[in-house]
Amino acid sequence: MLMSLLADLKQSGSMCLVIGIGGGGDILGCLPMMFFLERLGVPVVLGSLTWERIEVSGKPGPRALDEIDGIVRISETVALAGPQTKTKSGVVFQASKLSKILGRGVILVDINKGVKGIIRGLKDLAKRVNIGAIIGIDVGGDVLAEGKEPGLQSPLADSMMLAALAQMDVPTIIGVFGVGCDGELTVDEALSRIEEVARMGGYLGAIGMLRDEYVIMKEALTIIETEASRLPVLVFDGNLGLKIIRRGRRYAHVSILSTLVFLLSPNVLYSISPLAQAVAHTESFMEAVEALHRLGIKTEYDYELEAVGHDQARKRYVD
Repeated sequence: MLMSLLADLKQSGSMCLVIGIGGGGDILGCLPMMFFLERLGVPVVLGSLTWERIEVSGKPGPRALDEIDGIVRISETVALAGPQTKTKSGVVFQASKLSKILGRGVILVDINKGVKGIIRGLKDLAKRVNIGAIIGIDVGGDVLAEGKEPGLQSPLADSMMLAALAQMDVPTIIGVFGVGCDGELTVDEALSRIEEVARMGGYLGAIGMLRDEYVIMKEALTIIETEASRLPVLVFDGNLGLKIIRRGRRYAHVSILSTLVFLLSPNVLYSISPLAQAVAHTESFMEAVEALHRLGIKTEYDYELEAVGHDQARKRYVD
């Protein structure tokens, strides 16, 4: 399926959008997939969400396009960004930093209008910019979550993007890079879910990160702020094993598996994802937050509210 899709893209001259689906730092984890595609002659545009970690943005939740300077709007939820792109308060996106390094524009997706808004925006993008396929990259693997994993802390953005990609008209793929590197699902939990997808016929294969990408990613890490996407780079330095991340709040295991991108069918993964199904028809970000609350799941938005002492952080989810 993958190679036939790539052949179709080459023949039609269409581009592939490779987008980080779990937050701003995931765009760095898109590079192995981008280089793989470009080596095969498929043109790629990189993408990211308008949601940076609270330590970077200082404000909970994703930024709306109206809050961002230096963009060219493509649709209601999608914009073209570059090195100059930043929030009106001066926060520079990791996507903007990578845009400067690579010398190319990037796509920003605003998830404030829910999954339905994401779908509308991506469909407009596909028509206007000739996008023939979309590959969503999650670094760590929380897109695989069932919701009951003890370490799960940031399932919201991934679930919304999985639900959107499962409903697109163009071919889509989910890629999981650096399994376990976000300190949420363990490596065993992530691999178990990938194997479940494989038993259902939804495993499309895997690609590996090369030393060429290591060199570029290591250089990018001098200015890009990310922890999960940083860990696979350590493998090429021989620095493996248990790592402390998120200021001591989480532990992640770095191994050779960290350098692989596992490719999955979004439709099959969606069919076993109660989280993605819960948010699939939402029209706003807060509607998606509440949908996961009803499942008893605390989201990254809740943690961010708590981090800034916001009164909305009162206990609205079920333990």
